[in-house]
Amino acid sequence: MKKVIFGIVLFFVMMMLTPLSSGEAASEQQTNIIVKYAAEYDKKQIIQQSDSVIKEYNQLPLLEINISEERLQALKKDKHIEFYEENLSFSIQHQFKVANLSTAELERWNLKAMDVQQGWNAGFTGEGVKIAIIDSGVANHSDLTIAGGVAFVGDSYEDDHGHGTHVAGIITGKHNGTGVAGIAPNAEVYALKAIGKDGKGDVADVLKAIDWAIENKMDIINLSFGDLEYAKSLHEGVKKAADNGIMIVAASGNEGNDSGTGNTINYPARHDEVISVASINRQFKRSSFSGTGDTNDFAAPGEEIYSTYLNGQYATYNGTSMATPHITGLLALLMEQYPYATPAELREGLRYIAEDLGDVGYDTLYGYGLPKIQLPNSQVINEILNSDVSVKSKFSKIETMPNTIEKLALKNEWNKSQQTIITQIDQILADFAKNPNEQKNNQLNELLTEVVSTDLKFRKQKEIDAVIAALIEPAVNAVNVFSKNKTIYNYKKADAELKKLPSLKAKQELEIALNEGLQLFAKNAIDSIAQYEKQPTKKNYDDAHFSINSLPDSSIKSDLMEKMNKQVQTAVKQATAKISLYEKKQTLKNYNNAKEFIQAIFDDKQRTLLEKKIQKTVNNNMAKAKVRVANYEKKKTETNRNLAIKLVRELPNSKEKEQLLKRLK
Repeated sequence: MKKVIFGIVLFFVMMMLTPLSSGEAASEQQTNIIVKYAAEYDKKQIIQQSDSVIKEYNQLPLLEINISEERLQALKKDKHIEFYEENLSFSIQHQFKVANLSTAELERWNLKAMDVQQGWNAGFTGEGVKIAIIDSGVANHSDLTIAGGVAFVGDSYEDDHGHGTHVAGIITGKHNGTGVAGIAPNAEVYALKAIGKDGKGDVADVLKAIDWAIENKMDIINLSFGDLEYAKSLHEGVKKAADNGIMIVAASGNEGNDSGTGNTINYPARHDEVISVASINRQFKRSSFSGTGDTNDFAAPGEEIYSTYLNGQYATYNGTSMATPHITGLLALLMEQYPYATPAELREGLRYIAEDLGDVGYDTLYGYGLPKIQLPNSQVINEILNSDVSVKSKFSKIETMPNTIEKLALKNEWNKSQQTIITQIDQILADFAKNPNEQKNNQLNELLTEVVSTDLKFRKQKEIDAVIAALIEPAVNAVNVFSKNKTIYNYKKADAELKKLPSLKAKQELEIALNEGLQLFAKNAIDSIAQYEKQPTKKNYDDAHFSINSLPDSSIKSDLMEKMNKQVQTAVKQATAKISLYEKKQTLKNYNNAKEFIQAIFDDKQRTLLEKKIQKTVNNNMAKAKVRVANYEKKKTETNRNLAIKLVRELPNSKEKEQLLKRLK
């Protein structure tokens, strides 16, 4: 016996010491992923089920989490996750050497190539434009003034690699007579460090930087890096930034080949929302390393680019990373010069001032070519703006005029002339966000029709849609919760949130969704009513009654209750007719017939009323029968007996009836 006990104990000890099977181990493994959610409710569910949340983004509908495969699949199955992917990593590609050049800072070939001196001479230096450089940070340098920064890698946005500092110098190097001159020296540049000392970074950290840029209302994001591997979450971040009016400029990448064939453009430069920049050399020819493909937008100097570096030094770099900040700096000058132009109009403006390179027109090596600063002809602008034609004709003329810098200048002036309307829209929209009502919504729609510029109207519509989306978010979340968990409480919460909203198209769509969910919720009640109509039994009535009362107060519940009451009223009407027949001809047959119809009524209140009504007639007949029986007992004649027995026999069966019949024997 002792041997048996020892054997059992040993077995359990061995079981405890045996490693988990591969299947069991896999379920416990945690995966670092980025997930996208649709609604706040889904976000909460993901957070609750995650093993740990690494990052919640303020502006992006994304989370970086650690989670087991089992929990991940459960969240995906319940549709809390729109998509998920691993946190991809990348590394900066560059060629550089520390250098000291004797060329005067304003005489560098790259600056001359883009004619930026024209912009400076006209007084444009990027003043007031906010640029986020998402890179390896920016080092302290005598030739740089940085407005601020945030580290998403390490503890400081101070550059310990050199790449970000070099990019910053191209954009914003001081015009102090020494070192390097930036294209937009007075722009506000922010160093968002998402790449480490080793030149490596990952998508999650870049998303953190994009999230910060959106929240802090940057005008331009410079991304002098990329990768050939597509990251859906990074694309989401880019799209959200673009939706917020931020212009994104990115390097096409250094994956090109000598022949310039194939699609070698990196992500995120490959995305439509991004301005992709290729590299050219001093001869205005494509750099052999420059990425090629049909998503290249522009070309800019990217070889032998002298700029700021670590430890107060300067260095020359080669790469599309260097070409990118040239376009960023040029955009800053255009933004200052044309402050009322929309991002789409500014992007078009770059095409207007681009010098065609390579094949005639657009090509996959240079895109639309090399943008160069141009100053518009003020006479052309004044002639159109001061022309004596209708507003629509004037705008139509601007839209159809040749693609020159004058067109961008005119669009800027046109948008400026519409600022009164835009200001009104902005004011009403701010009020609408705090106190939404139908009147303000109608005012916004009316004012929007007065905005002539298609792009400006589109942008304002997006702003209105964003406010409406924020307003209806609680209702959207509540409707989604009810759709996934159909309870009376969840319906009431969703219905209450919808009632807070003014009459909006989005509200109507949510009401339809809520009603569809309620229809599914009411299916059991609908089926129960149908069964009761088909077979009106007590059980079917009780089932239908219970199912209807289990529904939240709603039009569906009212309709079903009305349907059931109609069925009850039909039965009541039929029973009432039978009672009336019994009252006219008080026979046992008519009584039983009426009683049968009364019993088919399962509404207690209605049945009780009818039973009282028929019982009144029964009581009257019973009283008459008792009088007849008493008359027979006083005077026992055949006539009295027949009269009494005839009346008693038509009474409903009861003990009193039996007693009366005994008295008549």
